[in-house]
Amino acid sequence: MGGNVSTEQRVLDVVLSFAEDDTLPDLLRHVVESACELTGAPYGALAVVDGHKELAEFTADGQVRITAGDPRSIGAADFLGAAVKVQDDTFGNLFLSGKPQFTAQDRDVLAAIATAAGSAVGHLDRYEQTRKREVWLRAAAEVTTNLLTGTNGRDALYLVAQTARRTANADFAAVVLPDHNGDLVIEVTDGGAYDAEGMRVPKEGTVSYRVYESGRAECHDEGTVPTVPGPCAVVPLTVGDRTIGVLIVARPKNEPSFDDPELIEAFAAQAALVLEFTKAQGDTERVAVLEDRDRIARDLHDLVIQRLFGLGLGLQGLTGMSAKPQLTERISGFVEEVDHTIREIRRTIFSLQEPPSGSTSLRGQLLTAVHESARLLGFDPDVSLEGPLDTVVPDEVRPDLLATLREALANVVRHAGAQHVAVAVSVDRTVTSLELLVKDDGRGLPVADDPAGAPHHAGGLANMAARARRHHGDCAVDSIPGAGVSITWFVPLVLQEARWR
Repeated sequence: MGGNVSTEQRVLDVVLSFAEDDTLPDLLRHVVESACELTGAPYGALAVVDGHKELAEFTADGQVRITAGDPRSIGAADFLGAAVKVQDDTFGNLFLSGKPQFTAQDRDVLAAIATAAGSAVGHLDRYEQTRKREVWLRAAAEVTTNLLTGTNGRDALYLVAQTARRTANADFAAVVLPDHNGDLVIEVTDGGAYDAEGMRVPKEGTVSYRVYESGRAECHDEGTVPTVPGPCAVVPLTVGDRTIGVLIVARPKNEPSFDDPELIEAFAAQAALVLEFTKAQGDTERVAVLEDRDRIARDLHDLVIQRLFGLGLGLQGLTGMSAKPQLTERISGFVEEVDHTIREIRRTIFSLQEPPSGSTSLRGQLLTAVHESARLLGFDPDVSLEGPLDTVVPDEVRPDLLATLREALANVVRHAGAQHVAVAVSVDRTVTSLELLVKDDGRGLPVADDPAGAPHHAGGLANMAARARRHHGDCAVDSIPGAGVSITWFVPLVLQEARWR
């Protein structure tokens, strides 16, 4: 480069100072201001070719531009420009204007600054990618640690969604999983102004299904995904060559698009792997529990019941050896207690030997409904499930039973102000009736002269009664003002068997 040494030294000092800028807007503004200062140009600008870069200023035509100096100095006859290249790609164009005439030295200075700017942008971009990768790696490590140290079930899914949303600087995140029919359902969400949990994802024309079936991540701009108004990234939750679900992260409208789907995808793959591991670990623990239940049931039957039966026979034999009526009566009472204990143990054995509860079992569905209400209630209801629920309750009755339970618990959440809730679902010992009892200690139903909330209560209770009558049953409500509500929902099973045979 021609020119005096002081100019060359100044250019060198400026080029070296570019390394001090740690954000892209600061670097580009520094580049434009330095070019103006070194050449004496009144006005300079840098127009970025890639509009997805997050810069500080936007022109009226939508182009990203960093400027310095007085824009009134722009003139067609006194224009000097140079391309800013990152490796072989044009990042932007740096140009100057406003001088009566630009010299050859000005051109050399501008070329040197543009070259140094391209190198600095590339370095900053690599630094930013490294920083983002470290952030996502820390997020994956955090999720892995929490999942391996006890977080499981829906809490594990919430943890994945929360961590992904926070790490991606997103407004909304969701974990989408297939149900037992293979249909995609939004299982959990975090953030956002709308509640999409439980929504089914349409199969036709949806990004989530496309990503789930292809196993390839997709990033989209505003309005592409239903219920997501801004830009979003949809990535598969993969374990090996299997896709077990989809992770969605989204930002509000007019926010930057996602330019790092591979980092989110790597996080999702790690999270999916740990989710599958914890699920397998839970299955192993459940198998161990079931084996223990089977052993306990055998011991109760082979040892405890036989001993109690022998004790009862011995006591019964004593009744004929006593001439005292009072003693005979007391011995007979002990025999009845032994018989009652044997019946209770047999019921326990029957429960222990029932098929294991799964995602489609009635017991599992009932427990899930109660667990979901606990988040809204602020405490866990007491739950009692008795009798062969999974084997004798007809499939036609189950949806109405679950709907009644959910509606009863929802009423407690919205209106009762309760501190305690008890849920009991039972099939009697003669296997002739199914009963649901939901009891709370809240404020009770509105009295007749207080219409506030009465229509809603009446509508909900009428729905419960209609569901019971559909199966020849009934629904009874007992309310004590200030002491709570007790709802008893009853369905006969004998009629169900005859009706659906």
